[in-house]
This record gives sequence, C-alpha cells and structure tokens, in this order.
Amino acid sequence: MKSNRPIDLPLSQVISVNRSPIAIASILHRISGIILFLLIPVMLWLLQNSLASPESFETVFDNVLVRFLAWIFVAAIAYHFVMGIKHLFADMGMNEELKSGRTASMVSFVIAAILIVASFVWVMF
Repeated sequence: MKSNRPIDLPLSQVISVNRSPIAIASILHRISGIILFLLIPVMLWLLQNSLASPESFETVFDNVLVRFLAWIFVAAIAYHFVMGIKHLFADMGMNEELKSGRTASMVSFVIAAILIVASFVWVMF
C-alpha cells in the first residue's frame, strides 16, 4: 500500500499547518543551532583579531556592526540553551502532554526573551 503522505515539506508549509508553540520552539531551536554553527568561525576570527593588542580590541569592538554580530551570537546561544534545557526535560518524560508542553514552551520563550534583551543591553551598551 502506497502512502500519500508528503515526505519533504517546505518550512513555510510546516509552520502554517502546525502553529503550536511547541513546534515553533523546536523549529527556532534548530534555526538557532544553524546560526551558531555559521557564526562560530566568524566569532573565532574576531576573537583572534581582538586579542592581538589592546588597541586592536578597541578597533574591533568600536564597530557597531561587529557588536551587533556579537549580540546575534550571544542571543542565539541564550535561546539555544534555554530551548535545549526544555528539550532535555521533554526527553526525561516531563511536559509530554499537550497542555504542559505548551506551558513549558511559553515559559521557555519568556526566559529566552529576557536573556536576549539582557544580552542586547550587555553587548551593545
């Protein structure tokens, strides 16, 4: 018997079908992981350049674009960490029901948002 179920769905279709906070948290967790993976070489290069001398540190981090890039990296780490903890709790059998899963996702979103705003203030100012 052949299944009529599609195998590869575009992300836009997945989001339009499943708008639950649990699914959105999971998708954004994957996206934050991709962002971290792509930014690690850039951040290591910036670290190498900034550690050459005190003057080079000031030169690198006086640029607003570099500080914004550093904030994106820190915000992605904060979000990925919070949602990773949520996923670990789910792997241990907690928050597997729909209602408790939604609650855990919303609490994780609030904690991640607080950390992202705090990291913006920390990195940019």
